Amino acid sequence: MCLNISKMVNIRQSDIARELNVSRVTVSKALRDHPDISPEMKKRVNETVKKMGYIPNLIARQLNSRRTFTLGIVVPDLENSFFSYMVDSMIDHATEENYHVILTVSREKESVEIKNIENLIGMRVDGLLVCNSQESQDTSIYSQIRKMKIPLVFFDRMVKIRGFSKVVFDDRNGALSALSQVIRLGFTRIAHFAGYNGINIGRERCNGYLSALKMHGLPIRKKWIIEGGFEMNDGYGSFMKLLASGEMPEIIFTVNDRVALGVYRAAKESGIKIPSDVSIMGYGFRETTDFFSPPLAVINQDPRKMGLIAMKTLIGEIDSRQGRKPVTTYISEEFLRNKSLGIARKPKSFKTLN
Repeated sequence: MCLNISKMVNIRQSDIARELNVSRVTVSKALRDHPDISPEMKKRVNETVKKMGYIPNLIARQLNSRRTFTLGIVVPDLENSFFSYMVDSMIDHATEENYHVILTVSREKESVEIKNIENLIGMRVDGLLVCNSQESQDTSIYSQIRKMKIPLVFFDRMVKIRGFSKVVFDDRNGALSALSQVIRLGFTRIAHFAGYNGINIGRERCNGYLSALKMHGLPIRKKWIIEGGFEMNDGYGSFMKLLASGEMPEIIFTVNDRVALGVYRAAKESGIKIPSDVSIMGYGFRETTDFFSPPLAVINQDPRKMGLIAMKTLIGEIDSRQGRKPVTTYISEEFLRNKSLGIARKPKSFKTLN
């Protein structure tokens, strides 16, 4: 069946209201799934919309409300399933609230991130959800957004800047709690493959690591804290650097599961077995642990929960006519002990392993 486009653009809500012998306001509310309208009336309106070939006039809606009903999302990477799960949850809730989403990816590049944000502002989005790249340091674009009073919510990763709401995992306490459990199992020689200190997740996870060692009276070996990025090649390089030092810890705590994946690859190439030679633990989420062999012990995060809370926070700020004070939402974590966590023992020397 071919639809008559010229006819469709001439159909208005008032025409549908006349067909049903109801007010235009009733039709408008039914199309927005407003709770004031009964399910029966919503069904009648939607059936009539299909029959008459009505297409909403989005431009008129935007002019009447001075809003575009579009939201911009900036994430570092979509190859990382953590962000894919998160964005999927965001889009689900945005759709429920009748918002459209424009998704952009920075590829872990600060310059791309800034350009994406500038483009989204140029598209007149009603609000922004931003997860910073591992390179991000420049905060000038966010100072400009604050002056323009564009609602923005940071999620997961963020640079140091005030005036915006943020939704983050309770990373410091998550690391402290998990490492305390590991130490009570008898592990005392713990290395940390850290992310960049300029990004909150790298900083907070390392702070949790340091706090756990101090709390349990363990020495802090600076050479066992290797700062890098958040990708597989960073884990690979950090392990090779540790390997070259000639001293093996009992367990390596990685800043995330992608860094852990790099450690697995490097260990396999070096003939080092997990967990009999060295145990591995890191940040991640339940759905990905079984992709590791052996399954990775993780400080479990729920990306869907974060995505939902971040989107709700942003839409709440947009819908609040008086504006809202910035809020920080912390999401708790749990430690999942998997088979990459072995038995605490004095580690073998690298000479024995090679």
